[in-house]
Amino acid sequence: MPEDPDIVAEVSEKGGVGKTSVTAGLIAVAAEHGLRVAGVDLDPRATLTDEMGVTEPKKSVNDIYFVDPEKRPRDPAEIARETLVRAGKHWPSNAWVLPAVRKFGNRETDATTGMEFRLKRALWGLRDLVDVIFIDAPPRPGGKIVGSALIASRKVLIPTTLKKDGYLGAREAMASIEHYTVPGGLNESLEIAGIVRNIVPTGKKLTQVHRHWERQLLERWGDLVLPTILNDYSVREICRTGSMPITSAPGREAKLLISGYRDLLHHTLPTLKEKR
Repeated sequence: MPEDPDIVAEVSEKGGVGKTSVTAGLIAVAAEHGLRVAGVDLDPRATLTDEMGVTEPKKSVNDIYFVDPEKRPRDPAEIARETLVRAGKHWPSNAWVLPAVRKFGNRETDATTGMEFRLKRALWGLRDLVDVIFIDAPPRPGGKIVGSALIASRKVLIPTTLKKDGYLGAREAMASIEHYTVPGGLNESLEIAGIVRNIVPTGKKLTQVHRHWERQLLERWGDLVLPTILNDYSVREICRTGSMPITSAPGREAKLLISGYRDLLHHTLPTLKEKR
């Protein structure tokens, strides 16, 4: 039997902290490493889906979560195999995505029994197709979709900016994670891989306000704040606009970000083995 894939969720309960950029960066360097890697887009805005070059997918994560009360429920593992698609033409052939669509937002208020467990079953169904999975969770505080990501994952990364919203997003994410990891919780074995400082200004753009919130992060969470710092470089937006991985971008800024994503990958999954 194939081993279960490593599953890592990127979670913050505030928007604008760069969850998608971290997810896409990790997918890019994992694919470069030779791993079969999939991104799971749980944001109805479908930003990761677009960045990975997938447009108008025939199936989406909505098909995994939705249960038609008039029909017999299908196994999410089977649906996931039908939904998984290769990333677009600029991405390597070992990069895949479970895409999102706008109507997926309706699932947040879906009262279907056990809906939060469908993602875990779905990703188990991909165990012979992919080695590692990164989940781009939406910023909905304490929502069902974020909960499903925390149930399905082995580890969680918390991207944060050096702003008040970044700090609050990390704080609320920690509270949600604790809810699932307490003794008797729905995922006691979930591990916090760390908090990563993201979209960090460089040079004179780094103000006293940024330094204040950085101190707050370090004072509250100490060693959970990772040494890796991902700076705010324009090449990230270029890659997003072109639906291309950061690993295909030229220039110094791209190299610095690639190095940061590689460090983050190996910190989060230290037992990675190259699959080439």
